[in-house]
Amino acid sequence: MAKLPSSYALVRLDDNKRPSSDVSVDKISTPLQRLRRWLVGLVFVTPVVASILYNFVVATPRYASEVVFVVRSSETPHDRLSIVSLGQGGSVGTSDDSEAVVAYLKSRDILDKINRDGLVTRTFAHRNLDPIAAFPSLLAGRSREDFYRHFQAYVDSEFDRATDIIHIRVQSFAPADAREIAQRLLDASEGMVNRLNQRAHANIVGGAERDVAHASSEVGGVLAQMNEVRNRNHIIEPQLDAGASIKLQSGTAAELAQVEVQLSQTRRSAPRSPLIGQLETRRSALKNQLYRQIGATAGGQGSLADRLRAYEALVARREIAEKQLTAASFQLASARDSASRQQLYLEEIARPNLPDEARYPRRWLNFLLTVLVSSCLLWIILSLAELVFDDE
Repeated sequence: MAKLPSSYALVRLDDNKRPSSDVSVDKISTPLQRLRRWLVGLVFVTPVVASILYNFVVATPRYASEVVFVVRSSETPHDRLSIVSLGQGGSVGTSDDSEAVVAYLKSRDILDKINRDGLVTRTFAHRNLDPIAAFPSLLAGRSREDFYRHFQAYVDSEFDRATDIIHIRVQSFAPADAREIAQRLLDASEGMVNRLNQRAHANIVGGAERDVAHASSEVGGVLAQMNEVRNRNHIIEPQLDAGASIKLQSGTAAELAQVEVQLSQTRRSAPRSPLIGQLETRRSALKNQLYRQIGATAGGQGSLADRLRAYEALVARREIAEKQLTAASFQLASARDSASRQQLYLEEIARPNLPDEARYPRRWLNFLLTVLVSSCLLWIILSLAELVFDDE
């Protein structure tokens, strides 16, 4: 039996498998190549070309005006902005107030404040602006909410908690407009600080002032009642009236005692003297007068003691009211001193500048970022596509 050459089997094996392998590679490579070309054009070429057209042809130059300030308190040391203090951080109280100012800078209220004459509206409504910067537009919208969001993209406010410094950067399409909007933001921030002062003064001093007013009203009411009691009971000064009454009683009692002594002597020396009758009559009159005086001073209804009872109650109320007024007055003075120590004020570090060149858009930076992002995204998508085709 003859043996077949070994090359015969190899030739047959190659003839059976090579054609099917070539067909498979061709079938895979053709769709993958088309997908690669489509992805390169869509993911890389189109964004890069669009970035070049917008940044170097279409985009409107924007000028930036900057303002830097710090919100300080009267309690804050004057050397707060020294090199040493910058590394130590600010106080907690002024940090909270500074954050309130930054929050106000990002609010809708401040847009209405600085756009009182339509300056911001006219700035974004200029017909020479690019479609992305203009407002109203198809991309930016037309409502007030859209305008607020659009304006926020052109105002950057930062707060450094370590130094309590607030930094505001305003972008606009004309140098004068950028400086004017920055100045208005600075004025609005100062107005916000003043309102914080007024609110703090109302909270700290307002309660003490109400206490003083209430105590003063109480004292005035008591004095009015005391005057009414004086007029009704015919009393000018209770101490003087009581002293005069007691003095009068003492005089009558002394005179009565003198008559008693004289009457006793007369009875012993001249029992039948007609002077005895006169002395007895005088004694009886003095006794009656003394009883009336005592009754008028302290006795039943209408006596001096009865009339002074209501007055003395008012005197006690007046003393209490005067003490309350004194305490409230001290409290008010302390509250005013505390409010003056906590008074806030805005200290400018850098006033709004007039820019002399357009800093935005950052054309080359935007272009390079577009190239980088597009390249990364293209590489990721192509890698995934090759994995999918290899699995098939």
